[in-house]
Amino acid sequence: MRTISDILGSRKGTVVSIGSTDSVHHALTQMEKHNLSALLVMDKGKLVGIVSEKDYARKVVLQGRTSKATKVSDIMVEDDRIHFATLKMTEQEAIKRMSENQIRHLPVLDGRKKVVGVVSISDFSFIEDPEVEE
Repeated sequence: MRTISDILGSRKGTVVSIGSTDSVHHALTQMEKHNLSALLVMDKGKLVGIVSEKDYARKVVLQGRTSKATKVSDIMVEDDRIHFATLKMTEQEAIKRMSENQIRHLPVLDGRKKVVGVVSISDFSFIEDPEVEE
């Protein structure tokens, strides 16, 4: 059974993040640059939130705001509402956590509770049902 550590592989320790006072426009630029759909929000080395393309769509576009005038802190999911994965967690446990909480990204913590990566729903291999025809 694959663990989150297996899934992260060589990406372990690589964290693309943004500051809470940065503009949403800058966050979107970083997402595009790194081909990501979410970024961790870090201030002084501490995880304070997570921001995704979905947050942008719902909290900026649909509310008639602009990405350049909106701060990441205005739209991010704050740290007390973030769900995490651990390196020892199994793929199935992570998928269950995402499904139960209707989320697509999990920051990954090591044994010292340090952020060492992020997994997204697209990182997981799903077994196709042979009875489902395409």
